Amino acid sequence: MSVSFMIFVSVGYIALLFLATMYNHFKGRNELFKSSAFVLFIYAVAHLGNTLWLAHLPLQEQIAIHYLYYAAAAGILAVGLFFINRQKMRMIMALTIGLLAIEVLLGYLVHIDRNVIALNGAIAPNTAGNSGWLLWDLITFVSIFSTFTVILALSLSDIYQVTTEDPTEAYDEAEDVEAYLEKFKPSERVAKAKAFANLAAENLCFHDGIEKNQHKAMAGTMLLNEAIKQCCYEPGKTAPVGFFGRFVYWLRS
Repeated sequence: MSVSFMIFVSVGYIALLFLATMYNHFKGRNELFKSSAFVLFIYAVAHLGNTLWLAHLPLQEQIAIHYLYYAAAAGILAVGLFFINRQKMRMIMALTIGLLAIEVLLGYLVHIDRNVIALNGAIAPNTAGNSGWLLWDLITFVSIFSTFTVILALSLSDIYQVTTEDPTEAYDEAEDVEAYLEKFKPSERVAKAKAFANLAAENLCFHDGIEKNQHKAMAGTMLLNEAIKQCCYEPGKTAPVGFFGRFVYWLRS
């Protein structure tokens, strides 16, 4: 891969991050906006540092610095995304942070392999470009995959959950969920979702102001949200989701 093509890909990825940041801003996704703005800044700084400094160093110096440079960038991304999302960690964000942490570890290992001691049993460090082995392929794969999951983590919204404190509104939501569940073929998952939705509706009927019944209504909202997780319900959705839809919903949860 030529240097000019790599720069083109890097700039294109930064453009995608910018679009994701603007989209999250206009949609009012506060946590995702903070995350995407942070990632955009780190990637832009890393790209600028590579273009203006790292790419102009002699080859031997590039080998000595390259992997440490990008391992540090991945580490900053992982730590920053963790602190921004720690109170509401979605599955896709957790997977992304985990991949970034693995990328950091592999980056340091490749640095050692190329500059200190060969980790594949060779006599001398693997400084030559044609001495690549499994470790090099592994870090390339993880880096590409983490780059993809970063975009996913910054684009996929949270799963829908009922947040209203009005039991009447929540009861209407429960009826919508029950109607949606009728579109599914019978299964253990659907039966479980219907059980949650039915119990939710029963508890949400109690909204006469008495404290005990207010607690029942709160429990009803919690049960309704469990039903929503089981069937991947979203307002306005008419067709039941398939396996892929459930997988994406799981990533968003």
